[in-house]
Amino acid sequence: MPVSTLALLLILCLLIFLGLIESWIHKNAISKIPIRIHVNGTRGNSSVTRLIAAGLRAGGIKTFAKTTGSSPRFIDSNGDDHVIQRFRPASIGEQIRMISRFAKHSPQAIVMECMAVQPQYQWIAEHQMVRSHIGVITNVRPDHLEEMGPTDDDVAFSLCNTIPVNGVLITGEDKKSDLMKDIAMENQSEFICSNEKKITKEELDKFNYMEHPSNIAVALDVCKKAGINRDTALLGMHKVQPDVGALI
Repeated sequence: MPVSTLALLLILCLLIFLGLIESWIHKNAISKIPIRIHVNGTRGNSSVTRLIAAGLRAGGIKTFAKTTGSSPRFIDSNGDDHVIQRFRPASIGEQIRMISRFAKHSPQAIVMECMAVQPQYQWIAEHQMVRSHIGVITNVRPDHLEEMGPTDDDVAFSLCNTIPVNGVLITGEDKKSDLMKDIAMENQSEFICSNEKKITKEELDKFNYMEHPSNIAVALDVCKKAGINRDTALLGMHKVQPDVGALI
């Protein structure tokens, strides 16, 4: 066997070995996090991520969160924002590194905003990286049509790649809810469609920025599944630091 071919085989074996080690380390990290929540959708993802994390913290659950909105941030267990410094183009591999970072602090819950756009990467982000207990799809809008389109149904199917297996899917989307419910059932996951009409004007007025009722309804349903009552969750949400760019 030529020396060059042998060298390539050795490099390939080394890469496979390193990949297996990284996979084992990641599986070990997520196995220590009792509640994992993955937030996807076309609008309001960062806001919903922050609302859920705030509601869980108010209920005494040690929670870390990561958003990828106007400015990528992670939110620690005290609710403080930290800018994520990127020294290379954004990659979904960032999720693995952030989960590993969170796991070192023994969190009871993590809330991760999905940063993948292409359908295949959305599937990997959920089923290989986060492996959530509760999946969220905020809504389905004609967005990123080059990657997920060209139709609204295509976008919905793409977003459904992050529906957990044997978990719960919570969504604020009403027009594509039947499609999502069918896929959730295929994944043996419970399906919940949140009702924004349950959010009162008084509850909205207590926010110091303009928040959409659908986002609040979804976040409240997630907190309810995690065992946090409505009043406690809202108390935390009303104190949330909004995402950069939120309308004050």
